[in-house]
Amino acid sequence: MNEIDHLVLEDESMIRDDQAIQKTWFLRGKQRIIQTTGKHRGVKLLATVDYVTGQIVWQGG
Repeated sequence: MNEIDHLVLEDESMIRDDQAIQKTWFLRGKQRIIQTTGKHRGVKLLATVDYVTGQIVWQGG
């Protein structure tokens, strides 16, 4: 019977910087200008955790 030496769990995620504008209420004649970057930036995050030791290794880019 084979035994597992290490159990490592992995997950990845994409964190996006979407500054979506939604409907907003303003008093008539008092509308404000909402500043946005105009760019759709994001960061990818990859992480693993050793099930036994709890050690976390991650990398973002």
